[in-house]
Amino acid sequence: MILIATCSQDATTDIVMRELNKGDVLRFNIDEPGDFTWDFHRGGFRISNKVADKEISDKSLTAFYLRKPLYTTFIDVPRFGCLENWRREETNELFKDLFRECQHRGLVALVRCQDNKYGKLRQLLAAEKYFRVAPWHFFHGELPEELKLGRWVAKSMTATPIGQDKIFFVKEVDPSALDLSYPWFLQKRIDGEEEMTVVYIDGKTYAASAPRDSFDGEDSRKSIFSNSAPWPRCELSTADERAIKGFMDETGYRFGRFDFIRKDGELWFLELNPNGQWAWLDEKNEHGLVSMVANAIKAEDQAHRARPFLQGPPPQSREASL
Repeated sequence: MILIATCSQDATTDIVMRELNKGDVLRFNIDEPGDFTWDFHRGGFRISNKVADKEISDKSLTAFYLRKPLYTTFIDVPRFGCLENWRREETNELFKDLFRECQHRGLVALVRCQDNKYGKLRQLLAAEKYFRVAPWHFFHGELPEELKLGRWVAKSMTATPIGQDKIFFVKEVDPSALDLSYPWFLQKRIDGEEEMTVVYIDGKTYAASAPRDSFDGEDSRKSIFSNSAPWPRCELSTADERAIKGFMDETGYRFGRFDFIRKDGELWFLELNPNGQWAWLDEKNEHGLVSMVANAIKAEDQAHRARPFLQGPPPQSREASL
């Protein structure tokens, strides 16, 4: 049975589950704890969905698909903490650790949160071998000389809210006006013709693009949130395919969604989201993207069925399992 860890607002999971056998899937929504019971112990675990009257355990789990186990409603945590924040953090850490153990046992579907995980800094360094990459700076306390010339956009390392339920969108800024008591991530603005996103699925690619002048500002997410129309599918050159595969082979990821800007026919690398949203590109599965992802999940699940959770690779030592 496949365990999908996500939240109740994850429309991507809604869509991909249309292509899966629902009887073989337990969907765990982290933001609806009242719908579930669970028990983890030295002999295994059990997770039950009381509403759907469905259960998954160490004996039946054959694949773990990590989607978006996050809380869509923010809370103001008082100075000395609160019970709601404690409950959220405890639950979140438990299922993150279950995911890590499933990865250790070779039971993870698609998403690999590997030991050598590539954050944005390591991605940009690795991408230089395969794509064009605009100059960038992560800085604090002093303005780098290079930032005093040209046009720059500010980005964020994380999706952490910045207050009042707001998130940090990419935005062109005047570097000299920034408060240097905060850490900043700036990259030189790329004047390209179109934004391109590429979903990589275990060796296969699905590319789509949209003109940059169709966006409101520098961050394409604003347009995606306000307009659900999918981007038209497009083709990649042989060189582009080779570069994307090279990057994925080096970083060790088997799934993810790239963000690029195409300028004068060349791909300029922005980032790889190893578990990015993708269903909005082909919501009705008219071009087969949903089927591509679902089939990859089913193939991994089928390969794992001969060795469920407790029959997977054992820990290297007794101490490692404690």
